Amino acid sequence: MSSSIKIGRISGIPIAVHPSWLIAFFFIAWTISDLFQNSFDSWSASQYWTGAIIGSLALFASVLVHELAHSIVAQRLGLPVQGITLFIFGGVSQIQGRYKRARDEFLVAFAGPLSSLIIGAVGLFVWFTLRPDGGEDPSLLLGIIFYLGAMNIILGVFNLLPGFPLDGGRVLRSAVWGWSGSESRATRVAAGVGNIVAWILMAIGIFQFLNGNIIGGIWLAFIGLFLQSAARGERRAESVRNATQVPLRAAVQRTPQMVDATDRVSDVMIDVISRGFQQVVPVIERDAPIGFFTAEDANRFPPTEWHNLSVGGVIARQEPFTVQLSDDAFDVLQAMQARGLRYALVLAMDNVVGVVGQAELEALIRYRSADGDASVGQPPYRP
Repeated sequence: MSSSIKIGRISGIPIAVHPSWLIAFFFIAWTISDLFQNSFDSWSASQYWTGAIIGSLALFASVLVHELAHSIVAQRLGLPVQGITLFIFGGVSQIQGRYKRARDEFLVAFAGPLSSLIIGAVGLFVWFTLRPDGGEDPSLLLGIIFYLGAMNIILGVFNLLPGFPLDGGRVLRSAVWGWSGSESRATRVAAGVGNIVAWILMAIGIFQFLNGNIIGGIWLAFIGLFLQSAARGERRAESVRNATQVPLRAAVQRTPQMVDATDRVSDVMIDVISRGFQQVVPVIERDAPIGFFTAEDANRFPPTEWHNLSVGGVIARQEPFTVQLSDDAFDVLQAMQARGLRYALVLAMDNVVGVVGQAELEALIRYRSADGDASVGQPPYRP
């Protein structure tokens, strides 16, 4: 969702809002206002709309908590989280990497619905404890709390439907994976069930539309379409993963030498890069790697100045990301994408043997995948 607007960070996780969120916000606010008008006769018009706006914002705050639960559990299991985005259908947690065990996927998947159910239970507890007696209408705050509690129960239960990629579908996948020992089989089963659930939701949406619930029917049908598309994308991603489970060595640029940060740019360009020995040169300073030098770094300056410049002075300094030569190409590419890195240093045990670039890995993925789709990365969590 490249057009999303970043609004901050929580626990180091970037939070963004997609423009489509505004559509959902106004739709939900309108729905809440209509609900309050039909439920609380003594409220004024300003109370209806104030409650609707606050209720809509609070519901999306609950969705954010739901996604944070996924992301924080994933982080504690060692999976990088690229960010969380709120959009028209709720939220997505962009979790990178692959689960090592079925148990890990279960914990991440179940954390979201559990957080929603807890919020819902607390909200309804407050409502039933403080609601007025004798049929009086509640205060504005208590009415919002009731709505928020009820909607979080619905959100938690809905996400536990066994429709991939809903959380319930991921719970189902983790169960099949743990039972069968096959992650691929588990994905096929969960995606197939998810496709059935999507068709059921679309059918219910069409039925509601034909029976007068136009807005609700359209909304439910679109959710079904979204889930069907997401399930199809997961099946495609799984086929790419299966096609690209090859050692990293196929994309590694062997590195016969590294250069010191004090070496002149002109010397490295003439003695290493121009002779075609290697196009990406690791740079060290006091025996520790500090980054990579390429012709692009040199070409930011006129060639007449190269002899006055040190390699360490023209590169972007950062501790290089290191991977093992025996690692899987797909997993390394995911990790590099999550960190926004162009290159990684390749080791065989503790010895530097080469450099791998994101572009080379993407080319390898395209070549090895059956359909040419190089889209990798863990499919994001949905609402």
